Amino acid sequence: MDKLRVGVIGATGVVGQKFAQLLSGHPYMEIASVYASDRSSGHSYSEFLTFNEELSEQYMDLKVKGSDPDTIMGDRNDLLFSAVSDANAGKLEKQLASRGSIILTNASANRLDSTVPLVVPEVNPHHLESLDPSHGIIVANGNCSTIGMVLGLAPVIDMGIKEVYVTTLQAVSGAGYPGVPSLDILSNAVPFIKSEEEKIVLETGKIFGSFPPSGRSEFKIHPTCIRVPVREGHLESITAVLSEDADIQQLQERFRNYGNGNLKANLPTLPDKSVILADGEDRPQPLLDFMAGSPKRAQGMAVTVGRIRVSGTRVSFVLLVNNLIRGAAGSALLNAEVLHDSGMI
Repeated sequence: MDKLRVGVIGATGVVGQKFAQLLSGHPYMEIASVYASDRSSGHSYSEFLTFNEELSEQYMDLKVKGSDPDTIMGDRNDLLFSAVSDANAGKLEKQLASRGSIILTNASANRLDSTVPLVVPEVNPHHLESLDPSHGIIVANGNCSTIGMVLGLAPVIDMGIKEVYVTTLQAVSGAGYPGVPSLDILSNAVPFIKSEEEKIVLETGKIFGSFPPSGRSEFKIHPTCIRVPVREGHLESITAVLSEDADIQQLQERFRNYGNGNLKANLPTLPDKSVILADGEDRPQPLLDFMAGSPKRAQGMAVTVGRIRVSGTRVSFVLLVNNLIRGAAGSALLNAEVLHDSGMI
């Protein structure tokens, strides 16, 4: 069977390169076209690759094209992945969807649009059920920190979460390339990341809420986001205030048995367990746990939870999410696999 033809918009950036890496050797998708800014157009894709260790040779020889709608539509891709980081992402994605394209986006521009589902497949796959891909659709994945936190809260969501306090220690790769200047971050931490805290609050409410969104937040969230000198992997310290007292053994079992939550399909990029309970009082750690998940194709797709503590109704734990795989390209790819499994593409 012929593989689905995939186009990657914003292919030369950090997340775009992760898309290329994850799609290398995929069982039923392959990249047919890569798109970027006009200044990159006409160059070989291999000239821009700085982060990929395993990439199909056929992708190295692709010629980068400009990201105008006519060029993209002319290539007749079966679906598009968007990793566009600038303000033009929203307009471009809307134009392509209006012309019949299926777009899986990591860009933030359309995440809160009332017509665009914001999906973490293990948590809210039902948000995809009302879509009609025959007329073009956009499906978004959340911000990297939001995705990690949502997966960490999912095992206890039915215990009645009233409030969440979260402090994120975010890797420099989350700022893209070249990102944060080295002299600003080495031996330092920056206690502000523009728009990050607002994204966590609004996106979490949409993911756990109804679709189309009702505008009502399910619980209060109090985030603090800090940039730290780590290459890859966001660490999050989370405290959830529940409606009832919690028992630590019960909580450990909930995290240990979460599996893949509401997602029961067998998908190439879905890990055996989307939430992994870490052993040891000093885990998770970015250097040791950022590629959590199995089998090999799903490495980096699991979040790791550790240091669970309980005080009455307050549950605290530390979580690690791979910001480039689970928090970005891998989540968009998993959304595409869910659509494919349901027969939408």
